[in-house]
Amino acid sequence: MPKPPKPKKLSPRLIERHETLFPRLQALARTMQAIAARRPRGLVSEDMRVEAEALLFEALPFSAGGRRRDLPVAAPDCAALAGQLSAALAAMMAFEARYSQWDARFAEPVWMADDRRLRRLKRLAPKPGSKAAAKAAAKAEMEAAAQAARMVEIRARLAQRLAQSRRHDPRFETDADAAGARAGAAPSDAPGLPENIPSIRFI
Repeated sequence: MPKPPKPKKLSPRLIERHETLFPRLQALARTMQAIAARRPRGLVSEDMRVEAEALLFEALPFSAGGRRRDLPVAAPDCAALAGQLSAALAAMMAFEARYSQWDARFAEPVWMADDRRLRRLKRLAPKPGSKAAAKAAAKAEMEAAAQAARMVEIRARLAQRLAQSRRHDPRFETDADAAGARAGAAPSDAPGLPENIPSIRFI
């Protein structure tokens, strides 16, 4: 049985559009659901109809087809429009599931972005002050400390290699080393580097 194709990664612009649209669509859907619970057969006001049609149009790229079509027509009564908005919201949630993945470092979902940057799925990110947020912060701090330790180790190894090069490369030989070599003594480890050798501080 052939494997399903992997979903393509998203552009940062499309991710931002989703993040901006979702709370607006969710707020209108909840408002319409509350109205429909009181008067399901009631007619939708003109202002709410215009707003609903604009949001439904913006949500089209996140539907299963992902293609823009004509401006959607909002249902005339509250119950039907609440259903339309809920369906668009569900499509956006499915889009999230299709184009996100779990990040074990931060213990939260992230978008599959094509710019290789870590882009958290804001709607599902741990709330500030929660246990999940504290855990994510602790993991991030540990990762940063481990990265800093690796950089220190790399710099130490580079310094060691430069010191070894000084002992075997004639370009690093000091006047004291040359005099000692002529006298039959072992070269000294006198400090000093030629001006054309970069300082270890800039490696």
